[in-house]
Amino acid sequence: MRTWRRFLRVPKSTVYKLARAGIESNSPKDKGRFLGRAISIIGELNSVLDFEQGGEIARSLHRLYEYMFSELVMANACNDARRLDGPHRCLTTLREGWREIAAQQTHLAGVR
Repeated sequence: MRTWRRFLRVPKSTVYKLARAGIESNSPKDKGRFLGRAISIIGELNSVLDFEQGGEIARSLHRLYEYMFSELVMANACNDARRLDGPHRCLTTLREGWREIAAQQTHLAGVR
């Protein structure tokens, strides 16, 4: 299954809320567990980029994923839950866009 389709099914907001709660409650176990999940999600998305076919879009997504990864690492290192806000907004926006693309593909498949 394509990574972006799996991505649509994973409750990212829950992962970020739990990571935030782990940071704010000073729970290293929860913080590590849920930040690790968020980092894994971004790592998987980054790993499937096709720079030859994707061109500038793939390069832009790669830079965005690098930014999100960096912010998650800094959230962990500095114990700063605010560092989760940017990556969360980015993933939410990407997810909305991919949902629209999936809906359009479904619609086009039904028209044929």
